[in-house]
Amino acid sequence: MNTYDIVNMYYNFIFNSGLQSFRRVYENYENVEILREWLSQYHITLSFISYVFRENYDILLRAKGFEKYDTAFKTNYQQDYESFIEQERKKYQVLFLSKNQPLSQMINIDEYQDEHIRTFVIDDIVEDDLSLDGPYTHFLTALYQIDKWPGVLVFKGDCASFTPVTTKEDIDRIFAKIKTDQIFTQQLEHPDECYFIQLSDLHLGTKQTDQGSHVLNESLDELYHCLPHDHQMKFLITGDLMNSPNRKNMYQASSFMNRLKSRYQGDVTFVLGNHDMIVHGLNIFKRQKTKVVAYLLGENIKVLYDIKVIIVKIDSTSQGNLARGKVGERLLLEIEEELLSIRNLQDYTLIVMMHHHILPLRKDEFLKTKWNEKLFVGKIADSTKALVDADNVLKWVDRHQIKYIFHGHKHVPCIVKNNRTYIMAGGSSCGGETKENKSRYLSYNLLKYDIKEKRFKYCFIFYDDITKQERHRVKVSLFKED
Repeated sequence: MNTYDIVNMYYNFIFNSGLQSFRRVYENYENVEILREWLSQYHITLSFISYVFRENYDILLRAKGFEKYDTAFKTNYQQDYESFIEQERKKYQVLFLSKNQPLSQMINIDEYQDEHIRTFVIDDIVEDDLSLDGPYTHFLTALYQIDKWPGVLVFKGDCASFTPVTTKEDIDRIFAKIKTDQIFTQQLEHPDECYFIQLSDLHLGTKQTDQGSHVLNESLDELYHCLPHDHQMKFLITGDLMNSPNRKNMYQASSFMNRLKSRYQGDVTFVLGNHDMIVHGLNIFKRQKTKVVAYLLGENIKVLYDIKVIIVKIDSTSQGNLARGKVGERLLLEIEEELLSIRNLQDYTLIVMMHHHILPLRKDEFLKTKWNEKLFVGKIADSTKALVDADNVLKWVDRHQIKYIFHGHKHVPCIVKNNRTYIMAGGSSCGGETKENKSRYLSYNLLKYDIKEKRFKYCFIFYDDITKQERHRVKVSLFKED
């Protein structure tokens, strides 16, 4: 457990009080010891942490809360907990976030503590990926600006603010605004930032995924209100909008995309998946299939003039067999011809969208691995779903200096780097086969694009448990410049 986990656990425990927060702290005795040691660094003594030891831990855990424990053992844990929360919610909460070097080397933390301000510092350096289990709402405010760290997160009640810092003078200005209650009045603009959301493998039209779509809508609503809107939100859907291509599911897919456009003023781009094309798993040209193709077919490229990005839409389904995809030389030549028609093509960033995966993927450690996935036969079965001409597509991408590929198909959210190209695999955004014990996760990817630098800064993979048995999870991957 790193300092990010500890701080996040503390914020949830104090400001997001509830049974899940209690479970998070007391789910194992190691958490109690870690939190107690961390609090002691800031001279914080709490009875419900400081006086929990091996001999009384199991009893408290079985009590599933302070009330029953207090009644049985005549303690005041519940009262102390509520009293501390009440005091802390009146204070400004400040968190220093380091980047290349620890911020504690720049400042004396005690200088910024008083009865109205609670200050913590995280000196851990984020090298590659960062994962958080149940990220606290205001912690996410800072995470969305992780590419601008070091910085200072300030929150109180429902208000939160993140400010990048480079000098002690920057920090002093932040605290001057805190002391005059001006810290939340500033409206920061983000003219060079644009956000992309990758959705994939929704499989709309089943009872399971219809339930998942409601959870997805709630999650997107929450996300949208946390992000700046200087530019239109871009949605990329990498195939399998429907579980099977019939009229009812087509209307449902259309309604879903219209919601993205109207509710978030979003720009929506999609490619076909094998479930959008194939009826009952057989690649037979039926009338029903013809209707779906006619409804979904579009251009091979899409130009986003406002941010100077070109989306290359590669159809990996029409030449494939069953779940295995194929692109073919002809389509790649057609795309090249279309690209040549774009004036000042060198001024644009090219990204690729397709459905089938082109490289092996790996699940996050917390996810359940099926028994057959561990066996040789499982690997053989998985190869039948891969792209037939993956090597050729990768060479084509490299030849055109395309640095970003988005795909779906496997229901495994994952980020892989192949030479100079980042490959974003989308999971199932309405909850497919991504499981952990009894939980079932939907997932989607959030990416920040820097218009000025013409590159993506990071990718967040969001996991939401449809069954509500587990906490929301987020994995952050920073993109490094070549």
